Amino acid sequence: MQAGLKMIFSATALCLATTPGWALDLKSGDTDYGDLELLVKAMSVLDAEDNGYDPSEGTAYLLKAKYLSPQFNNFQVGMGLYGNGDLFGITDFDLDPNTERLARGMFVRDDGSTKFQLGEAYVTYDHDKFSLHGGLEMYKTPLTTITYSTIPNFYTVFGGSITALPKTTLGLSQIVEMSFGARSMTDFGLIGEGTKSAGAAIKTSTIGQAKFHDISTATFGKNAPDTNGITVFSAEYGGFKNVKLQLWDYYVDDIANNVYAEAGAVFPFKDKGMKLKLDGQLLYQSDTGSSYGGDLDFNLFGLKATLASKKWAVFGAYNNSGGDGAMLNAWGGDPAYTGTIFSRNAYRENVSAYKVGFKYKILKNLTFITAYADYGQSDTAAPAKVLKVGSSGFVDPVTDATELDLVLIYKPTKKSMLKMFYADRTSEYDGSGNGRELQQKHLRFVASIGF
Repeated sequence: MQAGLKMIFSATALCLATTPGWALDLKSGDTDYGDLELLVKAMSVLDAEDNGYDPSEGTAYLLKAKYLSPQFNNFQVGMGLYGNGDLFGITDFDLDPNTERLARGMFVRDDGSTKFQLGEAYVTYDHDKFSLHGGLEMYKTPLTTITYSTIPNFYTVFGGSITALPKTTLGLSQIVEMSFGARSMTDFGLIGEGTKSAGAAIKTSTIGQAKFHDISTATFGKNAPDTNGITVFSAEYGGFKNVKLQLWDYYVDDIANNVYAEAGAVFPFKDKGMKLKLDGQLLYQSDTGSSYGGDLDFNLFGLKATLASKKWAVFGAYNNSGGDGAMLNAWGGDPAYTGTIFSRNAYRENVSAYKVGFKYKILKNLTFITAYADYGQSDTAAPAKVLKVGSSGFVDPVTDATELDLVLIYKPTKKSMLKMFYADRTSEYDGSGNGRELQQKHLRFVASIGF
């Protein structure tokens, strides 16, 4: 029955996403009333391993309505409403834990019931040499940007930037709250496997998803000590031709200080219709203040090379982590070059990782992407309870983690998309504890259409 409903859903989604979208015109004559963006998104697990580790059940939807006002005296207002839940009652929530696992990262409630959230409600002010922003935002920076499924992570943040110096942008912001989206449950329990290193350091359903919390609560859970949030300083320099330099400092009061630097250079080969892009990254984390996060000592180094034409691209990436522990990656960040759909092992202790990939445009609107990553066995233990290999204690890695991703993307129109992806993944804890198989062979379908 469930398989039949999924096939009906897939066919319906195919018809929906291939229907030409239309733009909602909020202009009347010479009067501009702003822009309204509407998005409908659906995703479903089509097939998975029957081992209770690979998410094998779930069909969810996202509804998004975002309004962006016209500028008035350099001010602009943005508001975004997001809704998520089980699609058409297709998901089976009564599962056998030994052979089945809910794709909980699609939902913000355990039972898949619908929840709406005002995730964005902000004001911006843009001047020639400086800009200001404040309110509820997605806040896209290296350590606050992560892959999301339906409802994303949001932040309550206030700040600004200045461009008074030539080719230089300086920024300063304060994050006071965070709201965890649907995939944060996957970030903690599957991708992170309870190691606190994959974008969420707690089981986010225990404090409530799609709900704003103080940064200390988002880090440690209920009854956390009070702190003053995250102070973010940024600097970007573009004074060299085809070169971009960035520096970010995230000072998390009484918890951690994260320093992230990235440099990128582009070398065009116009006669051959190609370009080579080289990127490098450095990330350092140390504890601060009262050290509520414990003793933190982590660093990450990365390199990436991409050769691309209009039709294809190939890339290779490398990350190496050092220090005396894993990263406390609790605030929805994932800048590492070797991240994949279901793996973020680069943030664990003492890991050497590489990733290679290929992208090819088969037709004008049809693209194929593949990537393979290998993560050297880390020194980070995971909670046996999270891995379901015991009720207490921790287990150590026993093997390298690997992941192969195959992705097919069809975009019939600019604002519609069909995506099918397959991930073949082995956890570094595979066979640990009671010898349980911790592997994935995961097939998922995603459809979206915007207006």
